[in-house]
Amino acid sequence: MLLLLITGIACLAISAFQLTRPRVIAERDRRLAIERVRSSSDAAPPSTDERRSLLRMVAVPLARVHRKLWRRQTDHDITTALARAGVTRRLTAELFMAGRVGLTGLGILAGFTLAHGAGRFLVALFFAAAGILIPGFVLSKAATRRSERIDSELPHFVDQLGLVIEAGMSFDAAVTYLADVNEGPLADEMKRVLTELRVGESRKTAIRNFAVRVGSDEAMAFANAVLASDQLGSPLSGILRAQASDLRHRRQMYAEERAQKAPVKMLLPMAIFILPVMFVLILAPAFLGSHGLL
Repeated sequence: MLLLLITGIACLAISAFQLTRPRVIAERDRRLAIERVRSSSDAAPPSTDERRSLLRMVAVPLARVHRKLWRRQTDHDITTALARAGVTRRLTAELFMAGRVGLTGLGILAGFTLAHGAGRFLVALFFAAAGILIPGFVLSKAATRRSERIDSELPHFVDQLGLVIEAGMSFDAAVTYLADVNEGPLADEMKRVLTELRVGESRKTAIRNFAVRVGSDEAMAFANAVLASDQLGSPLSGILRAQASDLRHRRQMYAEERAQKAPVKMLLPMAIFILPVMFVLILAPAFLGSHGLL
């Protein structure tokens, strides 16, 4: 009796495995396709495969050094920063880490080569700090510029998207049409969203990935509006019109904020470059006259 029970349980387990196997395989293939899409921008043409392999041979040990020295910045953090800067087609997290370690090593070598005596340690330390900080600073500035450009294009894009959807197109068809007729980083991001949708990614995940890659409040607000329309079943065109108005209001507030900060930022250049010249022009005649030079 026990043997029959064990045999029955084994048969049920095998049947459940056979029933769920196609779904597991399909899910695995979908995940692999999504990963290939996300990494397709890093694929090199056949003519550059050899050069890529040589770069990888050099980059792997240097990236390993980076992971040991900079534990607080993971590969995922660097990949996200590269995606926000829009340089994932030319640069990977591994190459970025290798480049930072290489610049730091070259800075130390240049410091010991150019300087002499005890000062060489200070010069080497300065160049090493520059090699560490400059790549991250440049990447951050590139991400900020790209995010600002996407934010400036987003209100007009949302207006167009609402009009096209009101004309009878679905969301995916409208995004496809606008991504084809427009140019710029926002159109590139929309094409990536569409590619993720075509390989089986859900709309929620694809839109969330777009907001994470851009990394701005405006992009997150647009993603939340689209997802809210899907979850609540409300008309997307009306939400997009309200969203476009809100995005323009955000841009206006941001411009006013920057305008209010401009006088404060002008104080330092004025104190360094303008005020000394004014003092010289005002006090020089009196000084020269008191010494009989005029």
